[in-house]
Amino acid sequence: MSDLPPLLPAKKRWHDLDAFRAFAMLLGIGLHGFMSFVPFPLPVWPAQDVNQHDGYFFALHAIHGFRLQLFFLVSGFFTAMMFRQRGLRGLIQHRAKRILLPLVVFTVLLSPTIIGIGIFGSALNAKRGGNATLWAAAKSGDVEAINRHLAKGADVSQPDAAGLTSLSWAALLGQSDAAGALIDGGADLEATDSDGTTALHCAAFMGEVAVARLLVEHGADVNATSDDGGTPLSATEADELTTQFIAGMLQIPVDEKKMASGRAEIAKFLKAKGALPRQDAAEDPLAWLYLLVPGFEPIAGQLPEWAQAVAIVLAVNWLLAMIPIFAHLWFLYCLVWLVAGFAVVAWIARKLNWKPVPAWFVASPLRLLWLVPLTFVPQFFMVTTFGPDTAASPIPWPPMLAYYAVFFGFGALCHGQEAFEKKVGRLWPVSLLLAIPALLLGLHWFGLRGSLFFTSASNHLPDLLANHLLCTLFSVLYAWLMVFGFIGLFRRFFPGGNQRIRYVADSSYWLYVMHLPPVMLLQIWVSDWPWPSAVKILGICAVSTAALLVIYEYAVRYTFIGAMLNGSKTRHNTDTFG
Repeated sequence: MSDLPPLLPAKKRWHDLDAFRAFAMLLGIGLHGFMSFVPFPLPVWPAQDVNQHDGYFFALHAIHGFRLQLFFLVSGFFTAMMFRQRGLRGLIQHRAKRILLPLVVFTVLLSPTIIGIGIFGSALNAKRGGNATLWAAAKSGDVEAINRHLAKGADVSQPDAAGLTSLSWAALLGQSDAAGALIDGGADLEATDSDGTTALHCAAFMGEVAVARLLVEHGADVNATSDDGGTPLSATEADELTTQFIAGMLQIPVDEKKMASGRAEIAKFLKAKGALPRQDAAEDPLAWLYLLVPGFEPIAGQLPEWAQAVAIVLAVNWLLAMIPIFAHLWFLYCLVWLVAGFAVVAWIARKLNWKPVPAWFVASPLRLLWLVPLTFVPQFFMVTTFGPDTAASPIPWPPMLAYYAVFFGFGALCHGQEAFEKKVGRLWPVSLLLAIPALLLGLHWFGLRGSLFFTSASNHLPDLLANHLLCTLFSVLYAWLMVFGFIGLFRRFFPGGNQRIRYVADSSYWLYVMHLPPVMLLQIWVSDWPWPSAVKILGICAVSTAALLVIYEYAVRYTFIGAMLNGSKTRHNTDTFG
């Protein structure tokens, strides 16, 4: 394969694809810039702005549904180009310097920083957001705000979007005064959360002694059972992995010594009150999974035994793959896997003397007939959100890798094809126009199917499967329509060299790698400002990008850091990273 001459000039400068890839990177900064304004049911982001709006949820899905697909397609194209120019060994050496080394270096430098910012943001949110809602008031322990909400007629036992009542939040966070105010306001002590747990379960789980005693003194059932048969006493025996995962999802800080001591005291107290351990009759092999994904419980019972076994294997892999070790740099880790896969395929192709694919295979509009089904299969196994999952752990999530491999592989097949430049993306206005109904239909069935953050409209397995199949189909169609639309759009408006565009493309790698800490800090800083959300988002993105550009120009571009990211440069050498 490497001995075959390329059909296009090997040294051709792909200005449109340089701009294309930079666009994907910069769009990621914009996406993270409005994450604090997205009303997530769970506090998955360190900053929670006072001006959140559902429109940002729509924007999140719209951008996530195609952005990295663009990036991986272009990465596959440039990987094939590098292979033709440098051979297999040269490709591996180059990608190790530009991808693997930055991944390791910046993960070590940035991950502790991002974790620290997350802890700081969560603590600050607890202090600032005490009166936004009844649940927020319960979290922060703001008794005056709780009383104001109750006086206005707030339902004291209503669960929030995460399925937790205000009393459960007070119990989880040890807000005993808030719990007392909620009980005085008529809170139902036996009200259950989405997994059947009560506030007493929550207090026992986190080792909050004062709240547990308060609940029992007011008549809470010490033998209440959750959906998986768990009792408040058994909640004190939760293992470390489950505790850390659930606390992390809810962004609850864990003091292990305090929690262990509290759990021991609560267990002794509950036993004295006649508490029983987990109810064996309610045992379920998937019970541990319901704690993490409560919406899965009504579905699991409808699955045959072999499907439940498959679900357990997939769930364990998924949970391990979701550990956010790489944070926002997970795409580099994914790219390392894809380049390694490309190297294996290229080596086999050279040994077996495979011929290049015919031009019509990538250039014909009928390419969707094989691209959509091929992408549909891995997308079917991803249900975290609309579009592909995001997995930031060193343990890979195979469906996500396979999904992005389709885009990467298609990009690799396009290199060397003259038809790619002439035909792919030619009907870009039509592609972008058709992407709109594909997105709307996909989000419609996404809403019916549900996700990690909210339950489905129907738990009847045939209905759920139908909704999932349609959501998957339209999310895949949307991704490819946007990819082909933007290929044509950038080819139309960025066909030649432009110094400013080249500079942006050159700096985009640095900007994306480093943007998350300043963006998150600015979001935390302005989260309680009463300014319009659009003004704050523009300010957050503009200030963080401008600051990073100054650093790039004077401390990165012509230094060893710039050499690691983009290759060595002088004032007269402005090649972008390849």
